[in-house]
Amino acid sequence: MKRRLGSVVAAFTLLVGLAPGAVLAAPIRTSALHPGETVTFRQRVPINVIFLGYERGQISTNKLMKQLPGAYEPVVRYPQFYGLEGRDMGLRYNFDYDVTFTGSRLENRFFRYLRNIGTRGDLTDYQAAYNDQENNVLDVRGPVLYIDAPSVEGWLADHLNQPANGYTIVFVNWHSRPDFRFHVYTKTDEPDPDTGYNFGVNRQTRKIIAWGGSHSRLWFYDLSAGPESWTDNWNVDDPDLDGNGAEDYRMPPVWEYARDGYRRPGELSSDLGLVARFVAINLLFTSSPLYDPLVTAPGPGGNRVVSMNMFEDDPASQGLDWINPAFAKARWAEFQPYYDWRTRLVQTDPIGDAIARALRIFSGVLEEDDCWNAYGDPFAELFCFIEENQGTYIPRTARNNYQIPVFNFNTTEETLGDQFGLLGFADDNWVDGTQTYVFSFGADAYRELGYGFTGTAVHEVGHHIGLSHPHDGYDSQLGIDYGPEDAFYFAWSGDESDSVMSYLDLSLGFGEFNQDNMYRWEFAGYMNWANGLLDDILADPQASQVADRIARADALASMATRQFRSWHYLSAATNARMAYAQIARAAAALGIETPTSMSAMSARIAGNRVPHEGDPIRHPTD
Repeated sequence: MKRRLGSVVAAFTLLVGLAPGAVLAAPIRTSALHPGETVTFRQRVPINVIFLGYERGQISTNKLMKQLPGAYEPVVRYPQFYGLEGRDMGLRYNFDYDVTFTGSRLENRFFRYLRNIGTRGDLTDYQAAYNDQENNVLDVRGPVLYIDAPSVEGWLADHLNQPANGYTIVFVNWHSRPDFRFHVYTKTDEPDPDTGYNFGVNRQTRKIIAWGGSHSRLWFYDLSAGPESWTDNWNVDDPDLDGNGAEDYRMPPVWEYARDGYRRPGELSSDLGLVARFVAINLLFTSSPLYDPLVTAPGPGGNRVVSMNMFEDDPASQGLDWINPAFAKARWAEFQPYYDWRTRLVQTDPIGDAIARALRIFSGVLEEDDCWNAYGDPFAELFCFIEENQGTYIPRTARNNYQIPVFNFNTTEETLGDQFGLLGFADDNWVDGTQTYVFSFGADAYRELGYGFTGTAVHEVGHHIGLSHPHDGYDSQLGIDYGPEDAFYFAWSGDESDSVMSYLDLSLGFGEFNQDNMYRWEFAGYMNWANGLLDDILADPQASQVADRIARADALASMATRQFRSWHYLSAATNARMAYAQIARAAAALGIETPTSMSAMSARIAGNRVPHEGDPIRHPTD
């Protein structure tokens, strides 16, 4: 948004349209709002890197620091796949690092705490699998300790005395001590709301080595735990896990950093630097949105409406038995309380021939040409079918509402065909990377694995409103988008954090890291929306008529800016939205059109050049 000369004149004199002898209107001045400007809000972000249990001789801080970025500027990720920049997010984080080693007194207390809260048990399947490797340097011996991960995070947050306005990475190493016990971390307090299945209790793949974000801005990473399944660091025989000729880079257990181990001792410091940068900083602390969050902004006085349709495609079951809209609404409302959330659920029973055909084309069960041909990929079939039949499947809502259409298919394993294992996806428009519809899938086979519809809905709507997974994202200084494969395979460890956006299925809400990022994105976004619209208002000859609203908006914007600077992000986002609402109402009073959403500039590129994929069940048999 560029400031026009006419707007500057209007802002200071409001001379346009004055009759001879008329009294000049008082100038309209703002301090926190900057008409016509896209402001970049800069924030100093302390990153505290703490080594707990590591000897100073084990770690080269120079090697660690060489991996770390100096700054981060978030981008809207999905338009990038279309060759578009997307909206300027208006944020820049400048990092200040502090690296410390804990003393023996705190270490003694911490490892005694782990022993005291741990529950003795047998080796996990993946610790046993590590023992069966040909090249492992030792055998894991039982009994091992199963330790509650959120409790450990809480202990560290309480005892490390870290400032609230910053992030902390704690690298833990128990192995070098004489009181070492083999151990894993668990989270077992949030079973699936539909099936009651407890992934944290029942799944061997959910015994982990890292955690954070439950109730702090801290994330710990313990290479002396495990070995584990999630990052496959139990496997020290096979560098290439998927057979594509590239090493799937993972961080082995800490004792494998040895002359005869999987990795040389001198690589430990740089490996931990990679984890700090490409997991903790890029994916958790200061991440980029998948889609533009402001596209989903309701207009002033409007609601967020999640319109769900349950298509019953299996005569032997009812999808309505496996969805809880009230539960999902509560999670979204807790996350973004500055919106009024509404949910509505409609059952279509039976599914109907037309959309049943589209589902079968999408899944590969029916090989026919249809609307997907225009996009070059059958994965587009559900999107383009709904796009062509919006009047049938998407209910009308008030203009100021923002509606999220969610299409749930209760079907069968056979009908899901090639897409069996896909839980859902939040689709874009196949043109410029703007979010459109949410699709989710359920079947008796999924329920047997523990999955209902509700958790998927919370997750996929999270994508729709902007959130990425904690295992994929963007590196600002390198300008690359990456996921957990090949050189970044270790990025799977980002899932070991408190977020429904993880694939671990251990959390059903949006943790501290989700909150910080979303609220910052929306604070800066609403502030710059207000700046752009204010430019148009001040160019209007009647701008003085809405001076009171502009003054209220500027006061709210000033408050929001102070709250952003002091890391009170929820309040900052709330007041920035209220400031924008005042500016929007002022514009409406003058007859100036107010957009309720902004998307990337359109550029038609063949759909098969952009990665379209959904969220599958990872480790379905365990």
